[in-house]
Order: sequence, then structure tokens, then C-alpha cells
Amino acid sequence: MAAQINTKLPVKKRLWQSIVRAKIEAQAETLRCEFGEDGGLNAIAATVRSGDPNNREAYAARRYWLSLMGEEFIRDRHAEDINRMLNYGYTVLRAMTGRAVCASGLHPSLGIHHHNRYSQFALADDLMEPFRPVVDRAALAIQRIWGADAPLDRTVKTELLTALGTRYLHHGERRTLFDIIARLSSSLTSIYMGERDSLDLPDFTNFYIDQHGGGSP
Repeated sequence: MAAQINTKLPVKKRLWQSIVRAKIEAQAETLRCEFGEDGGLNAIAATVRSGDPNNREAYAARRYWLSLMGEEFIRDRHAEDINRMLNYGYTVLRAMTGRAVCASGLHPSLGIHHHNRYSQFALADDLMEPFRPVVDRAALAIQRIWGADAPLDRTVKTELLTALGTRYLHHGERRTLFDIIARLSSSLTSIYMGERDSLDLPDFTNFYIDQHGGGSP
């Protein structure tokens, strides 16, 4: 934790660049799996600079949601539509990431980019970013089957939990999402300790084992 606290700002900016780039690449892969093309997001990912000063994350998000959910969709935590499914999935993903962070010996309130004096999980908010599209894809599948107004009942929750509990490709191996996040968190610890230079992020190309949708791997 001392190494975590004393990490210099340039290192944090470089880490955030890697996370944002990975998030956009994950969004691109989600679009490619669902619609056959990435919506130009991989090109945007390549332009992310240290610290993301031009907020390419937000720019990519606008294009991503438009392509994924359609022109009428607005990401609103309080909306009574597919946003409810996203909220539930993100909450579980955040808790999963928080467990991985603590298991790596890191303090979850000391974020890389997210800073909120009232949040105990700022670091989890950072590290979960590249994995949000897992929830997005599951929510899209739910919307296609039951509609955006489907109740957030046991069946819908099970679909979301299944997506978070399944295996994805990481360095050519099938691994659970928690294992992938735990490895990412452990790599961050090693960076803080001066033992490595880069985060252990997945190559999101072919991240999904079932490339054509229609069921869990």
C-alpha cells in the first residue's frame, strides 16, 4: 500500500491510458461480434494518449452505445429500461473487481483515475472498465429475447451472472473473468513495486469464445 500511495502521477497517467485503450478495444470487439464491424473504435483506441487528456473514452462511448443499442438509447442509471440490467451487471462486476483488488494487497479506495472521497472502491472502478462490455453484451441478448422492459427477475439476473461467471480467452487460454481480473490486479501490484512495466490486460481480439453470439461459451 505504501508503494501504491507513492506512485507518481506520470505512472498513473500511463496506466489510465492502457485501461482506456483496452476498454475501447473491448467495446470494438463486442460490436464486431454482434454486428460484424467495430464501428471505428479500434482506430479511436489507437489515439488514446497518456492520461486520456482528449477524453477519447467518452467519444468512443457515444459511438459505441449508438451502434450497440440504437439511436434512442441513453445511458441513464435511473432509467426504467435496459439500464436496469446494466446497473445490476456493473454492480456485480464492481464487487468482483473489488475482491480481486483486495486479494492483491491493494487498497480499493486509492484509484488510478477515479477519485471520490465517498467511494471505497475507486480502484475497482478503474480496473473494471475494460470488462464492462461483458455486461453490455449480456444485456443486449436479454433485450433481444425479453425486451428492454423485461423485469429484473431471477431469470434475467441469472443471464447476467452467467456472462460474468463464464470463461473468456486470455493469452490463448480459457479463464474465468474473475481470474482475468485477479491477474490484472496482481500485475498492477507488481507495477507499483517496480517489478514490471505493463498491466496484464487481455488481447480483446477474439476475447469472446463464442464469436457469433447466441449462447454462453
